[in-house]
Amino acid sequence: MPDPLRKIEDLACALQELRLHVGAADLQVADRKVNGQLYLSLANACLRNRAALLYGGMGANKTTLVNLLGSAFTGLSFDEVENLMITGHPEQTEEKIVGFIDPRQWSCLPHPSGSPGEEPSPIQVLWTPWARSRWKVINEINRFPSGKQNLFLELLQKRKIGYAGETLELGDTCYFATMNPDFSATYPLDEALLDRISISVPAAQPDFLAGLALAEREREVSELAEALPRLTAEEFRELPGLVAGVRLDGQVELSIISLLRDFTLCERAPSFDKTQLTGGSKPSRGLCAGCHYFNNPEVCCWQVDEGLSDRVRQDLRSYTRAVALLLGLDGSDGLIEVMRAVAPYVIWHRVSPDRTMLERPPYYGAGRLQYVRDLVEKSINRTLNERGEMNIIFARAVDGEISSQEALEELSKSDDPIARLDYVKALERMV
Repeated sequence: MPDPLRKIEDLACALQELRLHVGAADLQVADRKVNGQLYLSLANACLRNRAALLYGGMGANKTTLVNLLGSAFTGLSFDEVENLMITGHPEQTEEKIVGFIDPRQWSCLPHPSGSPGEEPSPIQVLWTPWARSRWKVINEINRFPSGKQNLFLELLQKRKIGYAGETLELGDTCYFATMNPDFSATYPLDEALLDRISISVPAAQPDFLAGLALAEREREVSELAEALPRLTAEEFRELPGLVAGVRLDGQVELSIISLLRDFTLCERAPSFDKTQLTGGSKPSRGLCAGCHYFNNPEVCCWQVDEGLSDRVRQDLRSYTRAVALLLGLDGSDGLIEVMRAVAPYVIWHRVSPDRTMLERPPYYGAGRLQYVRDLVEKSINRTLNERGEMNIIFARAVDGEISSQEALEELSKSDDPIARLDYVKALERMV
């Protein structure tokens, strides 16, 4: 009987023993600590049609780790996976990335002066190995200019590639991208593309102990990679089904929805939805001045410019399930802790924190992930504690246990933004 989870566990151990990935246990889930770069990458490999971005400086083992995982999950050699990868630079053409037309086909076309009604022979695109692969790696994605970034945006959005009138269906695919900090040859990532990147994982340079461990590695990476456990094609196909089998309870689902609303609700935006704000009317441009929620540290809406799209909800559910599966956690307590740990990585690259708050200790202008982690913590704790009575009142009204008018009178007394702008508005439509 195939046991892909056991092989993935063996793979994580082998990467450590072979000195192919040595990192700090910086991701805490309940009472267990694991390396975030490794386990969130493993979670992405268990999913399909989600994109993971590994962000960090040069030599942080981003590209090598993804290619090692590609070798283990697809059964290809390390060199074969490395050859599939595309690397960003401004002169990288669409033909080199997705495909081209074989010029020999032109000699097979009928002459323009051929008989009327004669159908020309169809042009066939020669798709690149990267385009046809179910394991796609985009190395140094921010070295692609905006025009090439639009290609990846369309690819993630439509899950198909179009070229010269031909279309290639991509099917269920694992997507990974790596990104270095801003250099002279890099370009900003488009906000729409960032929203379609499901999770962003910081990759740190090896610390002192990791450096000592890496110094013991004497053989080449490609040689050591041959000793890694490998999944069969059947086991690789089985993984999304195993992830889907992890059930999220009502506590987790409510926390996810409330988290999105905490970041997105805005009393001054159209339909109270901050995703509709234009560039000149964001919290950082003075939108929140005079608002009664402004400067309340327990409220998230004024502390980030952007709202969160529904894609964030889908990504939170997927990665919570995948990480819970990898760690063998279940039950309400375990899953809420997984969601608590995963959520900052799903959100932090999609929002711009309030600069005045971010520049204060303990963030000092650089701790963007920690800043978002603290906002996530406040939202989840508030949902599970202070909002308990509010949630019960609304649920009872929806279930018909109390009248909508009675619930409306109770919730109208609350100053919680979700109560005022979501629950009350929903109840007003029910009365």
